[in-house]
Amino acid sequence: MSERADGAGVTPGSVRRAVRWPHDEAIAMTVGVALEAFDRHSQVRTEGRGGERDLFSLSYAEYGVRVGVWRLLEVFAEEEVTASFSISGKVAADHPATIRAVAGAGHDLIGHGWVNDRLMADASETDERDMIRRTLDAIETAGGRRPTGWASPGNMSSERTLAILQEEGVTFTGDDASDDVPFVEQVGGTRMAVLPKANIDANDLLQWVLPKNAPGVFADSFVATFDTLHAEGLRGRPGWADVVLHCHMAGRPTFVPTLRAVLRHVRARERVWWTRKSDLAAWTLEQDFTR
Repeated sequence: MSERADGAGVTPGSVRRAVRWPHDEAIAMTVGVALEAFDRHSQVRTEGRGGERDLFSLSYAEYGVRVGVWRLLEVFAEEEVTASFSISGKVAADHPATIRAVAGAGHDLIGHGWVNDRLMADASETDERDMIRRTLDAIETAGGRRPTGWASPGNMSSERTLAILQEEGVTFTGDDASDDVPFVEQVGGTRMAVLPKANIDANDLLQWVLPKNAPGVFADSFVATFDTLHAEGLRGRPGWADVVLHCHMAGRPTFVPTLRAVLRHVRARERVWWTRKSDLAAWTLEQDFTR
């Protein structure tokens, strides 16, 4: 069970939850990677209106599966990092060898919608069910194992999503931003782990690409977040740090030095639990981190 204000390791008067990691580590560290497909356009466009088919924008996203993912796999192998890949079903269907490579390197496979520019909140119940099942099936066919986790495109789920995911055997989701550390939610009488969006300040899209910052802004933001959480963990309140990388963004050569610097910053710190999101979710369920 998670600890409350009267539990050991919690500052008197605090109402924040506290969790424990394996071996009493001070902080959990995960690396999330988005491997995405699009129907109309990606997040990056030079001209045009939203919703229109943009061939240049689609080609920008295609860089992720043709080049970016391979560069990131090389970096992860060299830095001895096991990541969690959120994968569009269309990528798995169209590029199964890529998904086999990701799975073969020991990385997580997480469902991420069929394409990233078709939101589940806009779909009918029938279409949403079909999209979730098709995505999970395509990733399982390509990667050899069925995802146990899910992150909706844009994290924009519907009121039905959790129940549908539970019916499909999914045990954790990332469509939440209400907390710093994971928690357990009851869905249809079954427990599901919720891994809230702990990476808003360490997201290549939000910190680098969209605001047109230098890559170092991403590193500065992550280091400030990580060091704060790590210090809290050493004082008795373990936390969780996560980054999110998009293969068509972070997989470009410009970003690689920043990524290496971030990973090495964490590697140099003590009492860090490097883990995958599936393992973080399993621990959350095992320890029953309710709130």
